[in-house]
Amino acid sequence: MIVTFDRALIERLLAHAEAASERRVTLTQLFDKSLRKPGHGAREWGRQEDVDPAKIPAGLWLVGDHGIYMMSNGLPLLPSDDGQKPNLCAYAREADPAQNAGKAYDVKRQAFGGDDGCEFLEATLVRQALRQASGDTLRMTITPETLEFLV
Repeated sequence: MIVTFDRALIERLLAHAEAASERRVTLTQLFDKSLRKPGHGAREWGRQEDVDPAKIPAGLWLVGDHGIYMMSNGLPLLPSDDGQKPNLCAYAREADPAQNAGKAYDVKRQAFGGDDGCEFLEATLVRQALRQASGDTLRMTITPETLEFLV
């Protein structure tokens, strides 16, 4: 499934993640013992309080939930411009429930499968894709097994 994001908004989210001194952890990163605080590495399954937010790399979360969107992993959260949402999201045009309610769930399901999901995209990978992309959009192919930037 090919999805399209607003390039300027992705750049804004990425700048926020890169400028943050602390970041939020994904479920997958809870298993990474190198991100843990000293003395918190014994458990195989980490907890939020085990992780040192300063050790988490900058990047974006690609989320399949109610639609498909990206958001910064930086702390503090970056609120929406209107202040209505605590965390600014860049929805894929094809999977934005506010703009494409009839298809957003179907697009999300084709891309992520039936379950919700969150994939971490490292800042260096996103920056590289932005440098190579042309125009005012950033496009990706997303399937339940693969993620690929289209440049």
